[in-house]
Amino acid sequence: MGKNILVGINSKYVHTNLAVRYLKRFVEAYSDIEIDIYESNINNNLMKIVRDIGEQEPEKIFFSTYIWNKEIVFKITKEIRKILKNTKIILGGPEVSFNPHEIMNENPEIDGIIIGEGEKILLNYLTKNIEEVKGIYFKKDGEIKFNGYESLIEDLDIIPFPYTDEELSDIHKIMYYESSRGCPFSCSYCMSSIDKSVRYFSVERAKKDLKRFIDAGTKLVKFVDRTFNLKKERYLEIWKFLLENYREDITFHFEINANIFDDEILEFLKKVPRKFFQFEIGVQTINPETMKNIKRNNILDKLSHNVKYINKNIHLHLDLIAGLPYEDYESFGKSFDYVYDTGCEMIQLGFLKILKGTEMVNNVEKFKYEYLDFPPYEVLSNEFISYKEICRLKDIEETVDWYYNSNKFRYSVKFIIDNFYKSPFKFFEAVGDYCKEKGYFDIGNKETALFNYLVEFYKMKGFEREKEFLENIKIDYLLLGKPGFYPEWLESYKDKEKYKNILEKMNFRTLREAYKNTEIERFNYNFIDGKEEEKDILFIYEKGEPKRQDCSSGKCIVCHFR
Repeated sequence: MGKNILVGINSKYVHTNLAVRYLKRFVEAYSDIEIDIYESNINNNLMKIVRDIGEQEPEKIFFSTYIWNKEIVFKITKEIRKILKNTKIILGGPEVSFNPHEIMNENPEIDGIIIGEGEKILLNYLTKNIEEVKGIYFKKDGEIKFNGYESLIEDLDIIPFPYTDEELSDIHKIMYYESSRGCPFSCSYCMSSIDKSVRYFSVERAKKDLKRFIDAGTKLVKFVDRTFNLKKERYLEIWKFLLENYREDITFHFEINANIFDDEILEFLKKVPRKFFQFEIGVQTINPETMKNIKRNNILDKLSHNVKYINKNIHLHLDLIAGLPYEDYESFGKSFDYVYDTGCEMIQLGFLKILKGTEMVNNVEKFKYEYLDFPPYEVLSNEFISYKEICRLKDIEETVDWYYNSNKFRYSVKFIIDNFYKSPFKFFEAVGDYCKEKGYFDIGNKETALFNYLVEFYKMKGFEREKEFLENIKIDYLLLGKPGFYPEWLESYKDKEKYKNILEKMNFRTLREAYKNTEIERFNYNFIDGKEEEKDILFIYEKGEPKRQDCSSGKCIVCHFR
C-alpha cells in the first residue's frame, strides 16, 4: 500500500492540529496501516508546502479544512493535482461538510469529502471497499456517490491519546485537548449547535491524559469542549484532580458558561492558583431581543457577579459579537460597557460570521445581511448596523487590544475613564477615531508609540488634571520593564544617593547588576496606598517585568519608600 498523509494547515505556528492527530492514532490503533502527518501554517510559502507534500509522492492525501485555511487548502489541492496525477485527494472538516456536491463539482481535483466525525470513516476508507464506506462523498463512473452517514463513536475512550511524548514537551506549542464532543445549546450563529448531543471521555481517561500534559512540561493546554462546565460532578472532579497535581508553569484554558456556577464552584475557584486556569466566557450581547433571537440566554446579574467573584485569580476572556440581529451600534456599546464593568482581563471583540450549516443563514434575507463571500464570511452590514459603523467597531477593536487587552495601561486608561467618561465604550470609540484620523492604524507601532498616542489624545481633548494623568501613565510605562529611554512627556526625578544606598543593601552580585535590573522614580501620588503624597518607588525587574515583593500590606507590586 502506498503512502498516506494527513495534512493540517494551522492559522499560526504555535497551534497544533488535534483532528489529524486523532485520525492518525485511531487508524494505526485499529489497523496495520501507517499514516503520516504533515503540518504547516497559512503564513508559510505555498510552493514550499506543495513541494513538501509532492516530494513524498503519497497515494492518498487527507486535508483538515477549516474557516482559517480553506482558501490555501483549495490552492494546494489544485497545484498538487498538477504534479500527482493519480493521488487521491480527500477533504474533511467543517468548511466542506455542508455543500460537498457543489465543492466537488467546482473543484474536479478533489476525489472525496468526509462528512462529520472522521475516525471511523477514515479507518473504513483505508481498509474496505469504497462501496461499503459511509460518511464520505466519492466519485465513481463520473458521478458523485454517498452511502449515507456514519454513526458517531459512543465510547470516546476507544480513541487513543493524540500526542507523542516529544510533542507534549514542546513548550512553544499550544496543546489542544477535548474531554467531550458536542454541545447542548442552540446558538444560531455557532457550528457546534448542529450536534446537540454531548458525549464524554470518561473522567478516569481524562485524568490520565491530563497527567501526561502535567508530567511532560507542557505550557498551555486549551480544552476545545464547547462548554466545559456542563455536568458539575464531572467537571469539578477534573478540576480537583488538576489542583491536586498543580504545576506552577502550566495553564489550562476552558470555554465555560459562567451563568451556571453555584456558590460551591465559586468557593472552589478561589483556591485555584493564579494563571493555572484561564476561562473564555461567551457573553456575546446583553440585548434581550438579540439574546432571544440567537437562543443564548444570559442571566446578566448572575453572570456579572460570578465573573467579578473569580477574576482575581482566574484569567478571564469575555467575548462579544458585533453584527447580531437587533444589536445596533448603540446597543453594542451597552454590551461592551457591561463586559468592561466585570473587570475581566481581556475583552475579545469579534464580528459575526455567516457560517454554512448554522441557523443564522436563515436570517440573511430577513435582516438584510451583507457579508463576505469568502472566509471568514464576516458581516459587512445588516438592517441594524451599517458598514460604516462596522468599520468604526474595527477601529475600536484595535484600540481595545492596544489599551485594554495588552494590560499595559492599567493606571492611565482607568484614570481617563473614571474621570472623563461615563461609558468606557465611548472612551475607546474616541481613541479609535483619533488614531484613525492620525493614520496610526496604518503603520507599525512600537510600544512607546502607543504611550505617545495616549498622551497626545489626552492633550488634544484638553482634559484637566494633566499632571495626575502623567503620573498614571508614568507608572504604566515603568511597569513595562527597565526603560531604554524616557519619552519627553515623562518627568524623571531620582534621588541618586538614596538609590545607591538602597541597592547596596539588596541581594545583587554587583552594583552594576543592581542598576541594570532596577529603576527608582519619584511620584507625587502614592499608588500603593491611594494617597496624594510624595513617594519614591523602586521597580525591581525580572525578565523584563517588575518583580512582586512581599510586604506587610500585601499590596505591593514594587518596593516603595518615603
